[in-house]
Amino acid sequence: MSGIALFVPSDEMYEQAKGILREKDNHVTIVKRIRVEEAVTEAQKAISEGVNIIIARGRQAAEIRRHTNVAVAEIVMTAQELGLLVIRAKSIVEKECPRIGIFGWGDMLSDTTYFNQLYHIDLKRYILKDFNEWRNTIEEAGKDGLDIIIGGQSALDGAYQMGIPGLYMSSTGEAIRVALKNAESLYYMSEIEQHNYAQFSTVLDSAFNGIIKISVAGKILVMNRAMEQILGCSSERCVGKPVTSFLKDLEEAVLNQILTGSLENYSTFLTLLDQSIVVSMEPIVVGTRIDGAIISCNRLKRLDMNDKDVMKDQYLRGYVAYGTFDDISKNLKDMHKIVELAKLYAQSSSPMLIEAISGPELEAITQGIHNYSMRKNGPFIVINMAGLTEDQQTRTLFGSKREGQGEEEPGALAQANHGTLVIQSIDKLTLQAQYNLIRAIRTKRLIRGNRIEDTLMIDTRIIACTAKNLTQLRSEFKFRSDLYFTLKSLRLKIPNLKDRREDVEYLLDLYTRKYMEQYSRYHVMAPGVKQVLLNYPWEGNSIQLEAFCERMILTVGKRTITEAYVRDLLDELYHRDTSIYAVSLEEEEKMEQWSPAGTAENPERTLIKSILNKYNGNRTLTARELNISTTTLWRKIKKLEIIEK
Repeated sequence: MSGIALFVPSDEMYEQAKGILREKDNHVTIVKRIRVEEAVTEAQKAISEGVNIIIARGRQAAEIRRHTNVAVAEIVMTAQELGLLVIRAKSIVEKECPRIGIFGWGDMLSDTTYFNQLYHIDLKRYILKDFNEWRNTIEEAGKDGLDIIIGGQSALDGAYQMGIPGLYMSSTGEAIRVALKNAESLYYMSEIEQHNYAQFSTVLDSAFNGIIKISVAGKILVMNRAMEQILGCSSERCVGKPVTSFLKDLEEAVLNQILTGSLENYSTFLTLLDQSIVVSMEPIVVGTRIDGAIISCNRLKRLDMNDKDVMKDQYLRGYVAYGTFDDISKNLKDMHKIVELAKLYAQSSSPMLIEAISGPELEAITQGIHNYSMRKNGPFIVINMAGLTEDQQTRTLFGSKREGQGEEEPGALAQANHGTLVIQSIDKLTLQAQYNLIRAIRTKRLIRGNRIEDTLMIDTRIIACTAKNLTQLRSEFKFRSDLYFTLKSLRLKIPNLKDRREDVEYLLDLYTRKYMEQYSRYHVMAPGVKQVLLNYPWEGNSIQLEAFCERMILTVGKRTITEAYVRDLLDELYHRDTSIYAVSLEEEEKMEQWSPAGTAENPERTLIKSILNKYNGNRTLTARELNISTTTLWRKIKKLEIIEK
């Protein structure tokens, strides 16, 4: 049941209301004449009887709004009604241009902008809003030299105490008709909304996916039964609370982009209460305005690997991924998009390719993909193809018979069944091994002999890793096209550290603090040191950076880390040839670019001599300016027969 209640403050308005309601059909179920102090109690009683809209005037309407959540259609005095009251007030005071004060709560007074011109009066409007100060407002009005006051009972009581004539704000019935019309419109809209909500709720509860509707503030408005099961929480406990309180791994920055319209849709993969959940979000767009968002959650069933013996065997063999995406610090801003894409790829069982230099980020990404996938409970195996012969590659991947025995020794593809196999240095696979691998991927079978009984069905997710350019290898006919296109469809490229300047800065601060704490030392970097380290290429990624930071803190010997010390340390560790080995191939190539020793007119000889003179014979500074190592510089000095001072 639903309906409209009509509350009026006087017997005159009550009779007007009864007459108006008889004129045509309506949805008013309650009509009462009430006092202000009864307004809230009567409203609550009406709501309990099924009323969802209340018509009231002035302070009564304000009190009902303040203490309940019901829709209120306010009785607003029309300009015609106020004009009649002004004429009556003029007749009472018998002045040519009287000063009239008119009092009303909230929005109960219509526009009176031109009343002074129309009625030749000095009109003062007093809008009452503050529930604690309204009496003071009436008392202060007495200082304005009013000739008469028009208002409700409270205003008339104040006028009587101040000795000012008062006129009750009566209605002709026109204001009631307008309020009733507005209330009927609200009733009609409410009925449509309830109808739509009932349909929406039926659709929601019949859906297999969990669905949440959120407000523009990110708070839960509606959720279906499937979502209650996913969250393990009733909608009564969830509605009104931030959605991120329940979907804790949902990033607030992305949610804000959806709710502001800067992102049209978003999908990610979360683990919630040990469930694998695909989460999709889209904004609700009404015209050009965002009115919240819909979040859809779909549960993915993980492989059933509850056999305790199987799990125990995996742990004993080390076939377990311990890393998660959380191991990649959220402070590594340049890795954020990589992690989001990796989470999406984790939903798939198709082969994928990761292009990256080996390091902690690569390990964390591969293990994170496994642990975010449906294969989390399955084995996780990592193999490396670098340095293996074709026979060794075949045995590692596909297995072989044990020497002197008829038993088969399973390869990595079989051992990783129902799990994930990470193949590092996929570019090192021979063409024959590539053919065998693509056949196994396509057929999901391992053919281990000539008999059908020797065929083994496999369900292994392959993550191939490379630091080489497979496109170039394919163009050189060193990598099969069918394997290339199979892997390339799900491609993930982890940028080198030298291309992630913000990450270098964060890791540099992290590692220096780490080793200062470890060795109980405190150092500060001189101006320019940080810039030198940020500009360095760090070919070994974070492994090289961390190792350098440890060496720097361990051996600096002074409180201040100077730029000269850092440059010398970088040169010593990564550029000078102080080992027993010959100069590197790269340096040999640089040396070959220089002209051989000859005359004094040799431009390279002249250049080196001038730079040596510039730095008073300092080879380190000279080599740095020439962008070569000190060993290479020494060889050039000998070869070009430069006599040092």
